[in-house]
Amino acid sequence: MSLNGVWSLEIAGMYGWERVSTVFLEDGRYLGGGATHFSQGRYTVDKKKIKIKIHMIQHGLQKRTVFGERKSDLYTEISGKREGDIIQGKARLKDAKSDAPKYTIRMVRQMDLIPIKE
Repeated sequence: MSLNGVWSLEIAGMYGWERVSTVFLEDGRYLGGGATHFSQGRYTVDKKKIKIKIHMIQHGLQKRTVFGERKSDLYTEISGKREGDIIQGKARLKDAKSDAPKYTIRMVRQMDLIPIKE
């Protein structure tokens, strides 16, 4: 089952799910962004298991604290499972120690990618 499409990326927080990014998945490539960041990466699928490796860059004057760190460049990993139009899993810093913070995430499929017409 292809993951190609437009997805919203949400993080579980104190007040429920917070939408943090719009993500474009296409043939193993991950592109995303929001008002204060953009990201790119690669993903693999093994049956329903999904692994995503992401390089996120924050821009603007104020950097958001992510995984307990306030950096412009972050390398993160997501591992999760797909059930229909929802991917649920965990996100963490790449190469983080086992006791490092993790976020509960979900990605919700919004639509197919729109073919580009010349």
